[in-house]
Amino acid sequence: MAMYNNSVHHGNEPHPFDSPYEVMKGLKRDFNELRAAFQAEQQQRAVEVQQLRQEVQVLKDQLQKESHERKTICHQTVQDLTQVRSDQIKSLEEMKVSFASSLHQLNQLLQDEMRDRRAEGSLRDTRESTEKSERQSENAAMKDDIGKHKQVFFGARDDIYQKISNITHDVEMIVTALTKVSVAKGQLDKTGLHCWKYFSGSGMLSTGGGKN
Repeated sequence: MAMYNNSVHHGNEPHPFDSPYEVMKGLKRDFNELRAAFQAEQQQRAVEVQQLRQEVQVLKDQLQKESHERKTICHQTVQDLTQVRSDQIKSLEEMKVSFASSLHQLNQLLQDEMRDRRAEGSLRDTRESTEKSERQSENAAMKDDIGKHKQVFFGARDDIYQKISNITHDVEMIVTALTKVSVAKGQLDKTGLHCWKYFSGSGMLSTGGGKN
């Protein structure tokens, strides 16, 4: 193109193709830059895609590993829950059996207690009736004894009153007799007594039972 410009172009006048040629040169330069940039971008994208693929693969591996672990954990959890459920059902059945047995024993104890209480109540009623009858008999016997003791007491009291009256009468008679003896003694003279005459030697005692 330069050789063409030198052979055809004369003087300092611009060639009519110079401007399009410059434009084409600029476009070519821009195209080369864009292609280089595109290639660089393409390489960068290829590197990034490779890195992304590697990361995706790593994530896939991690996801697969985690999925396996989670499946293992879930399986173990299901087994544990099944075992726990089985243990709970077994424990519940044992509790039901134990509760039924305890309820039966409690019912039996209640029946025994009710029977014992009825028997105790009947025995207590019989004992109270017997004690009441005995108390009534004892009261009647005590009333009879008290009546007899009253009769004996009143009889003894009347006898004592009679004896006291007799003693009083006897004392009165003794007092009267002593009074008479005292009067008679005051009237007696020792000189008129036969015993006094005998002891004084002025007379003799009669042995024939007659008078001197």
